[in-house]
Amino acid sequence: MPDPRCCRIHLPSAKASPPPDSQSGRSPEELDDQALLCSTCGAEVTHPGQSITVNGHHNHAFFNPAGIAFEIRCFSQAPGVVSQGDPSPEFTWFPGSSWQIALCATCYTHLGWLFTNGRSFYGLIAAHLI
Repeated sequence: MPDPRCCRIHLPSAKASPPPDSQSGRSPEELDDQALLCSTCGAEVTHPGQSITVNGHHNHAFFNPAGIAFEIRCFSQAPGVVSQGDPSPEFTWFPGSSWQIALCATCYTHLGWLFTNGRSFYGLIAAHLI
């Protein structure tokens, strides 16, 4: 049973292919080969090839207990991230998982969370990746 203290937001699924990037002129397929970077310092965080689905979705949106909404994307690996703190099962968005804060390994900006439930994955804040 989901924790009643947190709330899941359902995101609409994307139906159309995105247009070419207006700055680089590259197609979406070409952009998929590029690393995802920290939006604060530009350090490499992960790669689109590390994208995974968790509970049937790659993108998720949730509220934390303070009412702040986060849209996260799930990745199997994020070499440009360091985790901080002890794993906590409190207010987890993924039942059965514990979480730790995930920071940019270069500038220490909060990028998301490392979730562990027998396997580990990263939930990275979409707005903090470029």
